[in-house]
Amino acid sequence: MVSIPVTADVEQLAGRKARRADGDRLSKTARHQHIISQLTAAPTLRASELAAVLGVSTETIRRDLMELQEQKLINRTYGGASRPFALEPSLVDRKRLLIAEREAIAAAIGDLIQPNEVLMLGAGATTFHVARRLAATARDITVIVNDFAIAGALATNASIRILCCPGRYHATEGYVFGTQTIASINSYEANRAIVGATGVGARGINDADEEAGAVYGAMVKRAAEAIIVADHSKFEQRALTVFAQWSEIDRFVTDRAPEGALATAVREAGTELIVAPC
Repeated sequence: MVSIPVTADVEQLAGRKARRADGDRLSKTARHQHIISQLTAAPTLRASELAAVLGVSTETIRRDLMELQEQKLINRTYGGASRPFALEPSLVDRKRLLIAEREAIAAAIGDLIQPNEVLMLGAGATTFHVARRLAATARDITVIVNDFAIAGALATNASIRILCCPGRYHATEGYVFGTQTIASINSYEANRAIVGATGVGARGINDADEEAGAVYGAMVKRAAEAIIVADHSKFEQRALTVFAQWSEIDRFVTDRAPEGALATAVREAGTELIVAPC
């Protein structure tokens, strides 16, 4: 299990027994909000640690976790909670999260790219930051994309040639997918494929959407070098489709060094780890 980072605000709440004006401890709604926010930063939480931080009994926390699971906001585990399986916030919400971390990852990618390279760039929030960085720093490259927002970000740099894949449009995520998209990808060769993920774990790289995962998997296979970009909130996050194994990934660019089974899997596969702290 991952220990909970205690923020200054939470320390202050715990130190004062998290009292409200009416003398009660932190309200149930506030506790639930804290639990959900902590699962954004860590894939699992311990009930005992939550109880200590929030100044309530473990029985209270267990009841909180039971209610949150009934609302399908978390998964209860032995001794605590984990993120829901195969769920991901909307693209609009994801773009508002972990901006500094994603910008640091994007900067590390920008340092790798050379003029005249051909890239495949997958859809997503982290790759959108990569696209904006490439638009600011890259010169004379070709980028194959399946995401229209990413194409628009790259288009601000006139020296970047953009090739948009055809396919069925995903209205809420803004990318195309399906057999036409994969056939288009398979018609190209690229120096590098740069793709994100819903989660990265010891078992491989996964995505909550099997259609998106199929596109990313095709990109990984068509490039001479495959790069995964994912911040620490994706560590050990499980999702529906595993689209690549670590043995297929040449570089993993993230904002924090992984630990445990994930670190072992990356190392044993020979994947180069690039940590870009923000």
